[in-house]
Amino acid sequence: MARVVAPQQLLFATSPRAACQALGLNWWAAIKLYEDGWLSFNPEQVERMDEAQEAELRFVGALVLAGCDRQMLATLLSGLSKPYAYHSTRLYYDWAARRWRLLPAPNEEQEAAFADWIDSLVQTGDKSSLAGILELANDALTRVVHPRAQREL
Repeated sequence: MARVVAPQQLLFATSPRAACQALGLNWWAAIKLYEDGWLSFNPEQVERMDEAQEAELRFVGALVLAGCDRQMLATLLSGLSKPYAYHSTRLYYDWAARRWRLLPAPNEEQEAAFADWIDSLVQTGDKSSLAGILELANDALTRVVHPRAQREL
């Protein structure tokens, strides 16, 4: 998934207290997260965090800052494995399915979504939208083949 797998020492490692300050997370809340089993490390006993520890503190801390109480943390984190060292920029919570999902890879997923959209327009017989897409694509091709002409406009 979007997990920080191998704990790697960071060149500019930060202390848990500094990370909490940067996040806006109360220091007491970070200690309580460890005591309640949400963090795999005791922030009071770690001078400098490795990459996985920092990701875990930021991930769980962000949920707390968003207003999650113990019950909501239990619900949201139930589908993930401990330690919760996840890149929050690579996954999202799908509320309808009640589970975490990876964000799509930009290029692959966009192309697939576009192809699906074109197929749905063909199936519904939407000639107007297809003609509009064709016109936009032809215009884009002209600008790629003749970039100077575009600059002169």
